[in-house]
This record gives sequence, structure tokens and C-alpha cells, in this order.
Amino acid sequence: MEIYQNLRYLLLPVIAIIGIEFIGIAICYWLYIQKSKPKGKTPPPVKQLVLGAILIGYIVFVLELTMFGRGTSHYLQMDLRPLSSYMEAWHKHSLRDLQNGIFNILMFVPMGVLLPWIHPKFRTFKWLILVAAGATLSIETYQTLTGSGLFEMDDIINNTLGGIIGYQLNRLVTSIIRDKRIRLRILFANLAIPFLVVMILIIANIVYARQEFGNLAINAYAKWNMSGVRVTTALQPGAAPSVAPVYKRIIHTDAIQPQLMQTLGLTVQDERKENGEREVLLADEAGSQYSLYVTFDGNATLYEKGADPEPQPTFNRTDGRQPTLKQAQTIMSKLGLLPQKAEAEKGEGGEFHWSLPDTDRISQDYWTGEISLTLKQDGRLSSLSYGLRKHQYVRDVPILTPAEAYERIREGDFPLIKRNARLTHDQLVIRQGDRLDITRIELTHMYDTKGFYQPVYRIYGNFNGDTNWFTLIQARK
Repeated sequence: MEIYQNLRYLLLPVIAIIGIEFIGIAICYWLYIQKSKPKGKTPPPVKQLVLGAILIGYIVFVLELTMFGRGTSHYLQMDLRPLSSYMEAWHKHSLRDLQNGIFNILMFVPMGVLLPWIHPKFRTFKWLILVAAGATLSIETYQTLTGSGLFEMDDIINNTLGGIIGYQLNRLVTSIIRDKRIRLRILFANLAIPFLVVMILIIANIVYARQEFGNLAINAYAKWNMSGVRVTTALQPGAAPSVAPVYKRIIHTDAIQPQLMQTLGLTVQDERKENGEREVLLADEAGSQYSLYVTFDGNATLYEKGADPEPQPTFNRTDGRQPTLKQAQTIMSKLGLLPQKAEAEKGEGGEFHWSLPDTDRISQDYWTGEISLTLKQDGRLSSLSYGLRKHQYVRDVPILTPAEAYERIREGDFPLIKRNARLTHDQLVIRQGDRLDITRIELTHMYDTKGFYQPVYRIYGNFNGDTNWFTLIQARK
């Protein structure tokens, strides 16, 4: 959705420029005709002038997208792995990443359509390819030299492919206009590439739908060259464990609202939904208004309108009358939101917490997460935050042993995790002379793209003096 909003914003100056161009062309063309009539000169074709104006507007649009206002954080950074962005989109099952790749193709389609109509030389395939490849190479070089973007092999492939598709569309349209009919052979020949792209997307979706588990985003990486890299450990990774459980996260986005409404006597005043999330305006019998926000993954927050949703440590009454844990437990019991016994603790002010630890080593269903609520001084509910999730046991799966996980590190078969924004590009690459000492290997779990909770190894180490280094490796074989 964000990419389309940005496009609308960027198109405004383009439309304005093309409009100004058309007005200027109309004025100049009229003046030229008036001046040329006595001399018998032939004015330039209107078609060429209009196409030229559109081409200039298109170039401005591309420059806005690729060169202007992009920052300088990627100086001399390159990604020369072909199709790496598509592999990343696959492992993340990210529609947004896929849209970026498709948009880079579509961005150069107008070039392939317009150039053959503007100049006969570009009706020859080789000249069109040279211009499309030269343009995208110039953009990528500018981006990496100024830091406004990475020099990416995928961008060159996508942009050049877009130019080819545009060229084929131009040939198809020209053929239809010339012959006054559609020839199937020419139609299939010139739509072969778009058809192939669509078929690849369909096959990828079929493969994804048929596989039991989802993809793990941590697998979106290329294997590192570990030549000249020293990998050590004082550990003695063993052969166990051999299996680990996989769970399915069960999301109930509609479960909490009826319970809150029934227990607290709330009625719905208004409701808004967007991108799988919703905000509900509620009111109690006394007229107090509450806002309930429910996310797509089942988390929910309820707070009284006009009150700060974040608890404030303001309970410093001298009479000792402060909300008690017993009052909080009574309200939680009425709400019926705790599926099992949870650890309770009193926080600052009138805030109370209940937590269920992540016991991801058992072959049965379990709940995890936490709930917190804030009480007013009179013991009534002020806000509630619900973050519990149910893990439904699926089955045990064979996994790598710790020794095999360590061997993956030695072979460079692991991702470098950007765990915070302060990490530089140099800290996210492996080079000759680097030193990596593995200090701990532990089995944990993470969600995949289908909501399964899969076993992964979290491996800690000291990377060139960085003692906070860690990586994640898929444990399931």
C-alpha cells in the first residue's frame, strides 16, 4: 500500500511537467505554423512532439524514484547476486518485496514502448537493449557512488527486462495497427516474457501452498566464503537432540472483544477496520468511553479514552489505599482471559502483570505471552494489554545436532543478523582475516511465514571483538 501512496505523490510533479510541456508545445507549434506558412515549410509531426513530451515526463519520474531524496547511507555498497531479491521475497513470503521487483520491471516498460516510436533506430532490438541497460547501469552507478542506494544486479536485470517487455508491446501494437487484425503468432511471440513471469509466480504459489510448513526469513542469505576466516570454539557440540516439536500459532482475533463487552458492560459505538486490524470505540453504562485496538496477530489493547494508555507511577497516597493484587486478580478472574495459571506480579502504580513462559520443549499444546492491566485508584479498570498466544502441537521433526549446526558455521552457511540499526555494512559481511569464536549454541523456536513455530539454533559468539554477535540457523532438516 505504501508503494502506491509514494507513486501518487511522485506522479504529481510528472503530470505537472507533462502538462506544461503540452502547453509549451501547442504554443510553439502554432507560432511555427504561422511563421512557416509564407515560406512553405513543413512543421514537425505533432505525434513526435507529444511522444517527446511524454518521454521527458517519464524520465523525470524515473529520476525522482531512483536518484532524488534517497539519503546517503549506502555508499559503495553492492549486491551482485543475481535474483537475490526474489529469493529473499520467497523466504520471507513477502508480497512487498515481490512488488518491488515487479515494479522495477514495470518502471522501464514505457522506455521500451516509447523509444521505437520516437526514433527509427530503436526499432532495432540491439539499440533498445543498449539504451535500457546503459540507463539502469548509470542509475545504479550513481546510487552507489552517492550512497543513495545499493548497486544491485537484480535492478539491472529487472530494468532491462522491463525495456524488453516494452519493446515487445510496441511491436505488438504496431503490428495490430498496421495489419488491422491480431495475428496469434505475433501475439504469443511478443507476450512470451510476461506470460513466463506470470507462470513462474503461479508455480511458486502452488509449491508454497503444497509445502507443509512455511518459509523462514533467516534463510534469505548467500553462503559466505570462509577462506581465511578463523572459526573457533571452546565448546564440545554433541550429537543430541535429534528431534524437536513444531507448533502452530492459533490466532483468535475476535475472541477478546465479546468477553470484555460482557464482563465490563460495554457497547460498541463505532468500529474501523484496516489491513486486518481494527479499532473499536466502546462505552460503558456510566458513559465512559474506551478504545479497543486489535492487531492482525491477536494482540489487543483496551484503554479509557482521554486517559494515558501507558501506566503512570502516580499512586503515592498517604492513606495506603492503592489498587491491590487481589483486586486485579478478581477482575482477571471475571474477564476469564487467563487460560491457565500464570505468574502474577505488581508493577509500578496501578499496573499488574501475568506471564506464561515459552515452554517450547513439550509435545503438547500450550499458551505463552503476557497480560497487563492498570487499575484506577478506586479499583476500576483503566487499561488492559493482551498478548497471549496459543501454540498447538503439530508433530516432532528431525533436526540438526549442535555439532552439525557448528559445522554450518564453519562452512559459512548462515546469515549475519542486523540486530540493531547501529551496525555498519562492514559488520554485516564476512571477509578474509575475520575471527569468529562460538561461545554458546541453544535450541529455540521462531515463526515461519505460515504461522508455524519452528525449531532454530541461536548461536552466540565473538565476531571480531563484538561479544553481542549471534546468528540463527534453521534446525529442521
